Amino acid sequence: MTLLLTGAEFSTRRGVAMTAFAPLVDGLREELAPLIDALPEVPREKALLSRTGGRCTLDGSLLVFDPHDPRHFCALCGQEYAGGLHDRFRLYWYQLWLAERVLHAALLGALTGERQCVVSATSLLDQYADQYLRYPNADNVLGPSRPFFSTYLESIWLLQLSIAMDLLEIGVPSPEMASLGAKVRDRLVAPSAALIESYDEGMSNRQVWNNAALLAAARLLDDRVRFDRILHARSGLHAQLEHALLSDGSWYEGENYHLFAHRGLWYATRLARTAGHELPKALADRMHEGFVSPFRTILPDLTYPARRDSQYAISVRQPRFAESCELGLAARDDDRLTSMLARLYDPSVPRGDTGRDSTSADVERNLPGTGLRREDLSWRTLLFARPSLPPLVARPLESDLLPAQGLAVIRRNEGRLYVSLDYGHSGGGHGHPDRLNLTLMDGAHRWFDDPGTGSYVDASLHWYRSTLAHNAPLLDGHSQPRVHGELIAWHVQPRGAWVSAHVELAPGCMVERTVVVLDDYLVDDLRWSGDAVHEVMLPIHGVLPTERRRFMPTPPPVGAAAEDGFSFLRHLTKIDATPDKPIGFLGKAEDGASIHGIGIGSHPTMLWTALAPDAPGRDRRVPLTLVRHQSADGRFVTVWSWNNAVSSFERDGDALIVHRTDGTRDRHLRASKSWLVELADGAAGIVELRGEVERPATTSQALPQREPFAAPIALPAHFALGEPHYRRSEFTWQGAGGPVATVDIIHPAPGTVRVLVDVPTSQRLFVPITTENQLDNEPASINGDSVQLYALAGGRSAGLLLVPNGGAVDQRPVSGWANDLVVDATWRALSSGYHLEATLYFSGAVTDLAIDVVINDVVSGRARRRGQLVLSGAHGEFVYLRGDRHDPSCLLHLSLPNA
Repeated sequence: MTLLLTGAEFSTRRGVAMTAFAPLVDGLREELAPLIDALPEVPREKALLSRTGGRCTLDGSLLVFDPHDPRHFCALCGQEYAGGLHDRFRLYWYQLWLAERVLHAALLGALTGERQCVVSATSLLDQYADQYLRYPNADNVLGPSRPFFSTYLESIWLLQLSIAMDLLEIGVPSPEMASLGAKVRDRLVAPSAALIESYDEGMSNRQVWNNAALLAAARLLDDRVRFDRILHARSGLHAQLEHALLSDGSWYEGENYHLFAHRGLWYATRLARTAGHELPKALADRMHEGFVSPFRTILPDLTYPARRDSQYAISVRQPRFAESCELGLAARDDDRLTSMLARLYDPSVPRGDTGRDSTSADVERNLPGTGLRREDLSWRTLLFARPSLPPLVARPLESDLLPAQGLAVIRRNEGRLYVSLDYGHSGGGHGHPDRLNLTLMDGAHRWFDDPGTGSYVDASLHWYRSTLAHNAPLLDGHSQPRVHGELIAWHVQPRGAWVSAHVELAPGCMVERTVVVLDDYLVDDLRWSGDAVHEVMLPIHGVLPTERRRFMPTPPPVGAAAEDGFSFLRHLTKIDATPDKPIGFLGKAEDGASIHGIGIGSHPTMLWTALAPDAPGRDRRVPLTLVRHQSADGRFVTVWSWNNAVSSFERDGDALIVHRTDGTRDRHLRASKSWLVELADGAAGIVELRGEVERPATTSQALPQREPFAAPIALPAHFALGEPHYRRSEFTWQGAGGPVATVDIIHPAPGTVRVLVDVPTSQRLFVPITTENQLDNEPASINGDSVQLYALAGGRSAGLLLVPNGGAVDQRPVSGWANDLVVDATWRALSSGYHLEATLYFSGAVTDLAIDVVINDVVSGRARRRGQLVLSGAHGEFVYLRGDRHDPSCLLHLSLPNA
């Protein structure tokens, strides 16, 4: 048995490796030399994720990882760092790097018979088998893990080691190898697979790697029942191909996670195929489209758009992107992949550092783009790529529509001009609230850009996950809800193109955005209609109004939640404009290039300007204009020109008249299902779409669904919290020692409700609310004994983290809750725990009271909390990544006496 290819296929690759891919073999062998010459010991300590570990405090960039040099320094500023947090974060990269080197050594030993490679691989596998169960399964960020802090990282690590063990047993069989294989299976593969299987992440990209590791483990352990279960589970391979890899071949979380998830799917499908399981044709076709789809959206400079939780301006000129094309071509001919390889293998592009000698398995760092050759790729190419490629010809990049992803890309001027409207799938947990986001790039100039996302453990994450950080509309000062948008129209013609889409941003309020693109300007038409008055805001990044502005001494009273984004703005000014009066905009690039805009609103328009954060890692601020309208329905139309083609713009009834700088004019008219452009040269160009647009099914993460609550609970009420209420981390309720608590809710007087919490067993490890969290951007107090209280009453709310502090209880507001309910709290110590009382005060006749209580379970010796007792029930959930956030729909509805 081999995991990824049959025995016959492996024998064939031996010959290919020594001929067509001899340079690749030589390169991998050369990079292995330091490890073979001085075999390292496997790490004895567990990796730790923290806010500062592995990052430069000056520019936020990841510190350089050199597997042969334990120092920590920043490549941008040269600053060197030291300390345990950096050392423990480095283990994350090092463990993955070392596991991949074990695989490299095993593969070269199996292919070429080199004894030194075999000895290195077997020695490290033996060490890992001895060490694995000594790593503590505690203080994890995202799922149980022993060597790491997240389950998916252990899955990637286990996958590398499993493949290595399999290659050694097949390539260099012996009694000693069989004995090592039995040891590795018993002490590493079996317990690691059991741990991974205990944590199901639904449709997350991380679950892809969990599935791949579990399939590999099941094969090594000869466990066909587990293998079939992983194939067909609710979040197994088939489900992910059907629901998370969308019908257009794109991963629902965006390009950044597409490449990561699709590579994991490649492993899983190879494991299934070698085990005799062929995918249905529809899923196999979708899997193949996954090799192509991320290249359909690339920007003119061959970088990925930084949509959703992506890093900014990542070049496709990196080995793993070329290898993705190679693996796709290994199965099927596809001109789209050869066209991309022609660009990636362009010999005129200067060569730089590929970073292969320091790659960390399948969690790779992004480096600057470089010229590439086939010998720069990885061991996967050695085993699976074609010995020779068909002719490579770069085809022009053209306009494209990914209907399931919900992304329309308009390219003009031979691909130099790039306009996209991101309207559709919300992207799940890694999505951003940026439906109807507009991107514009002209050559190297990024006029309307998406900044992507920086560190997940830095407070700036809240900015990048706000609607305000994007060129997308928002209502009433709050970031958009996580909703999907729908396409209305899409058509590309030689003389113009358009796309139109809409999204419901509030009940009964539909917002529509139409973008019409010609060679030298575009029309951006934003409309909204609804049953109630809303303040519609449109952020426009990188430009300022040409009108004079008035300084605002204090920030405006808008959304207060961190992910509304307004707290990140600086130096606000404002302008008041009148309906139908043009507003000029101007943006300038560092090289002197400029973009001009002219906007007209149907209602009185107010403009704010501010300085906003730039893309992650850039220590500067960029201009932002925020266009604001207060109305139930309305329209704001802007004409943008990046080469000074437009002099003015006006409305003529329902038509839009664009005056060009050469003295001619174009007339635009929106019809019910088309957009007519009467061009200045007398020719008529119509860009239209008639009929219904196909609306592909959207998908969401497969998370446990809560049952609807029954009738309101009468007060007074007593609740005993135990196993059904325990939201766990690494330990089950029983494994955590069976934590319990009681909650009593009483109604002592009109306008008053009291919540009494008794925690009978607690070490009273209280963390003051002013404590800075060194681990992540959550409140430090959640990792100490504390109570989270949530209440809704009479249209008001309270979301509070309550922490005993001396003789008082400190209150920390939870982001996203209005906290306009008055709450008093007291506490006292019990013999072996504590008692906390919170009194809520409300006025008027309240009939819609709802409350939830979350008690953080903490023990000494841990950096992060062990779990939570949740009044409304845990429903099989885990505590990871929850912070102090809570879904209002979870609250228990209560019935007040005489209500």
